[in-house]
Amino acid sequence: MSTEIAWVIGLPLHASYLDLVNDVRSAASRASKADPGDRHDIARFEALATRLEQAALSHPGAQRTAISLPQNGETILLGTDPKAWPASLPDDTRQAAKSFVAMNFLPVLVVDPHVYGITTAQVIGPAESPAETWTAEDGVFGSRAVEHRFRAQIAEALNPEAARRVPISPSGVNNTVVTEILREFVVAAPGAVRVDVPVEYRDGSRSAHAFPLRALPLVAELPPASLELKLALLSIRHTEMDAVVHGAWLRNAEISRPRPAAQTDDLVYDVSLRQLEELCRTERHVHLSMYQTGLETAVMGFYRALTTHLLRFPGTVSVQPMYFVAPRRPRKDTGQQQNGNNRSRVGRSGLSNPPHTRQRYDGRNDYSSHRSSLPEPKEVITESSMFRKGSVWST
Repeated sequence: MSTEIAWVIGLPLHASYLDLVNDVRSAASRASKADPGDRHDIARFEALATRLEQAALSHPGAQRTAISLPQNGETILLGTDPKAWPASLPDDTRQAAKSFVAMNFLPVLVVDPHVYGITTAQVIGPAESPAETWTAEDGVFGSRAVEHRFRAQIAEALNPEAARRVPISPSGVNNTVVTEILREFVVAAPGAVRVDVPVEYRDGSRSAHAFPLRALPLVAELPPASLELKLALLSIRHTEMDAVVHGAWLRNAEISRPRPAAQTDDLVYDVSLRQLEELCRTERHVHLSMYQTGLETAVMGFYRALTTHLLRFPGTVSVQPMYFVAPRRPRKDTGQQQNGNNRSRVGRSGLSNPPHTRQRYDGRNDYSSHRSSLPEPKEVITESSMFRKGSVWST
């Protein structure tokens, strides 16, 4: 078996080791300022810290002092100045490092998780029983089943008799459904107490902030506003929005990065909470028309921030969700459909197009004619034909 053990190892004060310590310190500073999901500086810090630890472990004749394992604290100390070491270091670690400094050595904290020995583990009891399987009602399938499942998750999370507080998962749920169902359950019910429900995503990540439900006395009417703005929730999602909005609430380049979904949710929450407070600082009441599309992490983060803001500052802002509706493609007449079907049959029989030029015609998309003809002029898109209003979030 294997166990963990920690040492403070003393290295000679060589210039190469001191330069490596400075590189680790610089990488740690850059990593602390990295954007969520940006792993470049973090990976560089990890690689340099590993080099320092390996240098300490492999240095011939280096003195080492066994110490207790640091619990819930930092496992690195840099340099010979005790004032620059983490305040969370245990006393025996700090004393061992100071003794090496007194002997003109560079102390290095090393935690080795693969030392021969027996690992002691605390008995925490049996695992929880798995959740019961959810089954849709007869005749409910597709997007309706997804909506029913999301509603059932929230109802289960609000159940006062539930043995455990289960998280809700908006992954794969249409942004319209997420927004409308959340608003329905955010409304404070008579005699009901507020419940903060955890949010977990399909990738297993969980948001740092729970969603407050049964928390606000929302109303259906928009009050008079001193400032009215039309904003896209995310920039560069649908260029059709550019004709009707004043700007974007979030920058797509910052939000749509590869990272755990919960980190994106938390980032949107933090940014939105800060921007709502700043926007309402000098206004009597702000009315936002929020033109939104389908990134569920952005929707969850924004409306959690909105709920939190309205709990802190009631009546300062109201939001009118505006849901993007894709324009319908014009239907082709019967003659065009028939011609397309005939050409499709000819292509499959090998009488016309060779295999590498065959196209599929289904009566809806004529790909070969689209390639050969000039693009048709787009119709002027109006707000009423591209977006529909959702339920107002206002207190």
